[in-house]
Parts: sequence; structure tokens; C-alpha cells
Amino acid sequence: MTRHWMMIAAASAALMACAGAASAGPRPELARRAALGVAVETGEGGARVLSVAPGSTAAKAGLQPGDVVTRLNGAAVADHQALVVQAGKLRAGEAVDIAYLRDGASARGAAAAVARPQETYRGATARYGAVPFRGGLLRDILVTPAGAKADGPVVFLIQGYYCATMEGPTPDHAYRALIQGLADRGIATYRVEKPGMGDSQGGPTCLQSDFATELDAFRAGLAALTREHGVAPGRVVLLGHSMGGLEAPLLAAEGDPVRGVAVYGTVLRSWRDYMQDVFRVQGFYSAGADPVELATLGEAMRPLLDRIFNESVPLRQIAADNPEQAELLRAVLEWDGEEQILGRSAAYWRQIAQQPLTAAWRDSRAPVLAVYGEADFAAIDDRDHRLIAEVVNHYRPGTGRFVMLARTGHGFGLDGARDSARDAARAAGGTLPPQPFNPELTRVLADWIDDLPAPPRG
Repeated sequence: MTRHWMMIAAASAALMACAGAASAGPRPELARRAALGVAVETGEGGARVLSVAPGSTAAKAGLQPGDVVTRLNGAAVADHQALVVQAGKLRAGEAVDIAYLRDGASARGAAAAVARPQETYRGATARYGAVPFRGGLLRDILVTPAGAKADGPVVFLIQGYYCATMEGPTPDHAYRALIQGLADRGIATYRVEKPGMGDSQGGPTCLQSDFATELDAFRAGLAALTREHGVAPGRVVLLGHSMGGLEAPLLAAEGDPVRGVAVYGTVLRSWRDYMQDVFRVQGFYSAGADPVELATLGEAMRPLLDRIFNESVPLRQIAADNPEQAELLRAVLEWDGEEQILGRSAAYWRQIAQQPLTAAWRDSRAPVLAVYGEADFAAIDDRDHRLIAEVVNHYRPGTGRFVMLARTGHGFGLDGARDSARDAARAAGGTLPPQPFNPELTRVLADWIDDLPAPPRG
């Protein structure tokens, strides 16, 4: 099967002074979740362990790289997403029972769940809070540099489509490296979890949420940033990574003008058209897959994508109507047999295809930075990023900027020049391992933020 990639991570007086006055009343509290402490991928019969963090819950339970987790606390684990969901329910100190396969033999391990460590930053304070959302709470994190200006910019980082925590497990994680670099430049950052992810409790879950629900969660985070943390919209810079690059302009088109909108590794074309290109050319660009075989796959996917996106036919009906399309659903779109493909609900994907993205960029009313990494094969090529800047400049001349970031991949890593990254991915079997963070992204973003004017009022 052709591998596909998608866009496709304590308060103090000084912090309060930098963030601005908070609203009165007690803040909601969230208990800390536990850390399972594994990197995984979908394997035969469950979630295959790629690495185990020392001292983690998984390490104490005896897991090793190569093991395939099949059950967690009695719940079946069919793939890596199922493990993410079950692990997300763990709270520090709870008993954990893990069933797994090692060299084909069944085994079990047990341990007390270890709390995830909180993020820490050099010369900055990470403040953990909670945002009420649809009967539950979402974790949010505000990182403020020491000595930051009270009216200084705050970057709201909006993550990609995966149902996973926005926290970075180690300081070299791409988001944490970016946040540290921005803090070194005196720029604060803000993040909020997707529903049900990280420490979040109650309310909807990410896997069952549609796009409207997810966007509303980020909208709630933006409201909390302005109301609870006292950060005026004119200080906020929205930074959308991958799928977040669709959500950022939609948010910017609402309410008071923000200071700026930056995106990395995103799309502007119709999501239906993007998906067609994922199967038609992405594997060739990213790992040197046979272009004729991909063209054949693309044509086979075309009527299926039409039924999903243009006709909104339920997935089970598609499968019942056409056995060939049923097989494509399973083999290519990772269909769960119900209404979920590629790790999210069909409603999520359909709603993305309905978003008026070009109009959102017209209405965003803020300077825009569109950054494309040379080796970002998830975004396929630089066309959409260039077009974003051109659309913005059509409506607001001189306010849109396109930047090509050399040797950089979708995850902000130094993946290499486009050809060498493709060769390396091919040699690795189609997947290039995570590479070190490219600090040039921090410089480009921070320099652009420093040059931003205050947004127009009204």
C-alpha cells in the first residue's frame, strides 16, 4: 500500500504583570494526566512500540521497543490512535495493566502511572490553566519570558490534525524548541488542547469531534487568552501549523483584528483536491514511489473521494454499494468500519472541504506570513503558500509575505534539501525519522513579528 502523509505536538506576580490583569473569580483546576511514555506506530495486531522513555509508566511496566501493545487496562488497542486515546485517560498514581506481544508471545506488565512532567523553559514561566468547554475543561499553557513587555506579542500556536496532546515530551520536541526560541526573543506563546487531549477532562473527545467542534475549542482558547489572561487581540499572533493553518485564518476573520497570522505547512486549495493530490503525487515527492502506480491509485480514489466529499454518502453505505471502494476505504483511508477514516470522523473531513478559506484570508484583516519548508511533503509543494500571500496582497497590498525555508520538513526539522530528503525517506522505507529542529524558523517568525505594526482598530 502506498504510504500517505497528511497535515499530519505555576503563576507568579511577574507572569501576571506580563500577561495582563486576569478576570476575577476562581480558575478551574485540572488534575495532571499520567505519561505512558512510549512512541508508537500502528503494527500488526496493535500499537508497536518504537521507543520507551526512561522512568516512564511503560518502562516500569517492562515494555521494550518492538513490543506490540494489544490492551491497556482491559481496553482493546487496535492501532496507535487507540493507544493514544486509552493512555489519555490515565491519571497519576492509578494502576496500569498492559497486555502486549513480544516476539509473537503474549505478555503482561503492571505499574503505577507516572505523572507527566510539566514543561519548563529557560528564562520563561509556563503557566498551566484550564478553559471551560462544552461541559468539560481544556488544558491551556501560557509561556511568558522573564521581563517580557506588558503589551508584547503573544503567539497562539494552533497544532495539526492529529488527536494528540499539544505538549512536547522533551525539550527538543519541535513545538518546545520553537517556544524556547521565541521566549529567547522576548515573545510569549499560548496553546490549548483539543477536546479530550492531554489533561483535558469531560466534554467531547477529539476522535469523535467534527471540524466545527475543534475550531470552537480553539475559539474558546482565544477567548480565554483575551479574557482570562488579559491579552488584547491586538497583541495576538495566530500561528497555524499544518491543519492549524486552515483554522488560523478562520479565527482571524472573526472578532477584533489580531496583530498577525502566520502559517506553516498548510493548504489553500479545496480539501477534496488536496486529498486527490495526496494519493496522486505525494508518495512520489516524499519517498520516490512509482509515479505511474500513484497515478493509477489517484484515479481509483477519485470516485471514492467524490462520494465522500461531494455527495456526503455514509462510509458504510459506500462500502455496501461497491466492494472495490470498500477495500480502498480499508487499505488506503484506514476505515474503522463505522464513520471514521484517517484517525478522524468523516464529518471532520467533510466540514474541512466546506470551509471558505480564500474568503477567510480576505477577511483576516492582519499581516500574513506564509512559510513553506523546502522538504515539506505533507503540504506537497509551495503553491498554496505562495497563493496565500498573493491573495492577501490582492486585498491588502504589501501585507502578505511568502518565505521558503530551506532544508526544512513538515515537522520543522532539518530534513535536508528536497531531493536528499526524498532519498533518505526512500532508504528508510518511506518514513524519514524526526530530524533536529531548524532554528531558522524561529528567526524568520520572530523577525516578522518584531516588524509588525499594531493592527487597525474597528
